[in-house]
Amino acid sequence: MDTNNSLYRPPAPHPYTEGTGDFDGVETNLLKHLPEELYKADIVDISTSEQPNFLINDPDLISVIFEEKPEIFVKAEGMIELLRPLLGDHPIVTSNNRCVDQRDMIRPIGTMRTQQVNFEHIQNSINRFGDYCEEIQNENRVIDLSLLLRRLNADIAYRMLFSNELPTDVFNEINSHARDFETRISQVIRETAEQGVAWQLPKLPQTAMYAAQQLRYLVSMLIDGNIQHNSFSHHSFLHKFLIARSPETNIPFTRKQIVDHVATILNSQELAAAALMWAFFVLSQCPEAKQKIREEVCKVGGHDDIQFEQLSRLRYTRNVFREILRLYPPIPHLTRRASRPIKLGKLALEEGAQITVSPWIVHRHQQYWFNPDRFDPERYMRKDQHIIMKSFLPFGRGLRMCTGASSAILQGTLILASLVKKFDIEILNADKVEPEGVLFLAPTRPIVCKVTPLRS
Repeated sequence: MDTNNSLYRPPAPHPYTEGTGDFDGVETNLLKHLPEELYKADIVDISTSEQPNFLINDPDLISVIFEEKPEIFVKAEGMIELLRPLLGDHPIVTSNNRCVDQRDMIRPIGTMRTQQVNFEHIQNSINRFGDYCEEIQNENRVIDLSLLLRRLNADIAYRMLFSNELPTDVFNEINSHARDFETRISQVIRETAEQGVAWQLPKLPQTAMYAAQQLRYLVSMLIDGNIQHNSFSHHSFLHKFLIARSPETNIPFTRKQIVDHVATILNSQELAAAALMWAFFVLSQCPEAKQKIREEVCKVGGHDDIQFEQLSRLRYTRNVFREILRLYPPIPHLTRRASRPIKLGKLALEEGAQITVSPWIVHRHQQYWFNPDRFDPERYMRKDQHIIMKSFLPFGRGLRMCTGASSAILQGTLILASLVKKFDIEILNADKVEPEGVLFLAPTRPIVCKVTPLRS
């Protein structure tokens, strides 16, 4: 079995070992201030004088919170609540009965048939992406890896929504508003932490509200334009949103709800791009893993593009993507609130008590994972896989789990396989890269790269 020394440790702050740590008055990166005890305990009391709060790491208790009793452990006003001006009343940021109804209404977009149609969109986007990378190489340019992958994933999302390629000017506008919104939210979160109230939900500035409004207006115009020209197929997400009906009342989505869902899909691609960014960063430092992917892709698909029915055979590639999601979960912390007094394991929770589940901590927990800080795709092939997966929650879990989780794994595996086969991505500032957990998990600075197409 591999030892700590024989496995690669990707960039991550080391646990804070002096005392129990202090979450108030931190400078910028909260991940640097997480004490070592959090990575060892099942339950940790992280309450403040204003708010009872418990960090839950135990996989069985997490199952109770997310799967067995979601009606009691409702969404709390955590950092994800800051996305409401952008995402509206999408199920990601709400927890009422209408949220459950909406999830039932959008379930058809996750069917196998829809995934097969979307598979073609992903392949077309990858081929278009290849042309773009050729342009970058011909001009001998260096580029922000995150921007490169946001462009690819935004094109995939646009094709899924509207059955058409994403125009460059539309991407630039979407990306500009989305980045402006996220930058301003991240700034106010940092300021809140520096003021010594790291667990308090900050108030959004008007500049962030304006960026959200501009992006939602753009989404609304895109919906109108596609409906007017009737250019989308009956397999598109937009068509499925338009024909969806509530199983309980037969009521369709309102116009605002359709905007909520389209805005969420377009913006969720930033999280998909972030996961792939970390994947290509890690692979750039682990040439043997990159070579294993190339050998597997060649064995499964030869010199041709991977087909939908071949995806299940890309086991190693899929496990690499899983391992990246474990090491770099897109949303590092999730919060819930007890809607009534309840006993959770040994805890007697009062009404209003907050529960924090941190995928970042659970995924690196020393009791649940062997070599938790090391990149080890082979761990998912071992006999204790079922135990490991109980502590794997990059998309949440249960009733409010991300509805696109299975599609995200499929999409990530295909993109990883296709791009590793066709390109070499060289990271130029690997020694300066470090993750930061603000609203989403992101590097503290852009990851700069050069992209070189590989010749057959």
